Amino acid sequence: MSNMKLLLLPLALSCSLARGYDYQPQTLQPVQPLVPVDPSYTYSEWQAVMADQAPRPEECDGCVPGTEPQPAVAGSSAGARHSVRIIGGQAAAPGQFPWQAQVRMDNSYFCGGSILSAQWILSAGHCASGFSTFVVVLGSVYSGNNPDSNKLVISCRKAIVHEGYNSYLISDDISLISLGTPIRGWNSVISPIRLPSLSDATNTFSGWPSTVSGFGRFGDAQSVSPGISPLLRYVNVVVIDNAQCAQTFGASVRSTNICTSGGSRSAPVSACNGDSGGALVVYQGDVLNKTATQVGIVSFGSGRGCNLSYPSAYTRVTSYLKWISSKSGLAISA
Repeated sequence: MSNMKLLLLPLALSCSLARGYDYQPQTLQPVQPLVPVDPSYTYSEWQAVMADQAPRPEECDGCVPGTEPQPAVAGSSAGARHSVRIIGGQAAAPGQFPWQAQVRMDNSYFCGGSILSAQWILSAGHCASGFSTFVVVLGSVYSGNNPDSNKLVISCRKAIVHEGYNSYLISDDISLISLGTPIRGWNSVISPIRLPSLSDATNTFSGWPSTVSGFGRFGDAQSVSPGISPLLRYVNVVVIDNAQCAQTFGASVRSTNICTSGGSRSAPVSACNGDSGGALVVYQGDVLNKTATQVGIVSFGSGRGCNLSYPSAYTRVTSYLKWISSKSGLAISA
C-alpha cells in the first residue's frame, strides 16, 4: 500500500432521496482495518512513550472556523441504555441512537456514521477513501430492505477525507459525507450527536463509561455472522488509556486515537467489522438530562478477532474539531 496522503475530492454535488434501496444484510461486506496484536513492551514502558503523546490542542493550518451552530437537539435520545454486547448482544430500541447512520459504499461495502447536522455525516476515513458513491440510511434500527416507516434514504456522491489519511498507518482516519439534500427537521429517531467542545482537547476520557453502536458483525465466524447485522446493536464499554491500548496494538496507537476495553474472555465487549465509522459516545449532564457527546469514531480492531477481549481503537474526535469545523462550517463551542 502507498504511504502517500490521500484526499477524496468531491465528486458530483447532487444528492437525492434514493430509489430501489433493496438488499440483504448478508450481501454487504463490512469494512474495518485490522491490526496485528503487538505486545512488544510492558504497560509501564508504553506509559513512558505515551507521556509525550498526550492529547493536545489541534494544529490545523488554514482551517477557517465554521459559524453554524449545531442543532439544539444534538445529543438527545430516547430509550433505556442497558448493558449489552454488539457481538451477540441485544438490539437497540428505536430512537435510542437517533444519530446513527448506515453508510453503503459503491453498492457493496458498509460502514457506520453519525449525524452532525442537516447536511453532514461524520465517519471514518477508510469508509470514504476510494469510494465514489454513498447511500446513507437514517432513522432505522434495521439494515437491508426491512420495511420501516421512519427510514430516510439519501443517495450521495460527495465525501471529504482528511488530507493526512493514510490507509497503511490508519492515521487521520476521519471523513465527512455531505448529504446535499438536507435532512428536513428532527424527530425521535433522526437527530444529531453533540460534538465535544474545544476545552475537551486535552481530556483523555480515560475511565469514562461510554457506548458504541453499529450494524457490524456479531461474531467472527462467517457462518455465524455473514455480512452485517440485520439489527442495530450497542455495547457499554470503558475508555482506557492509550498506554494500555498500545500493549495490544503497539505504535498503531497515537495521541489522535482513543480506545476502549475489550472486557474479559468470558464476556468480551467490542466493536466489530462493519461498525467502522460509527460513534463512541459519553453521556454528560445530570441524571435526568444527560446529553450524548461523540468522543470517538470506530477505526480499527484486532486482526485476531472481535470475540477475544482485545481493545477497540477509535479516531479521537477532539483531535479534529477544527478540521470538522472548517470543512462543515459548523461552529465548535469553546
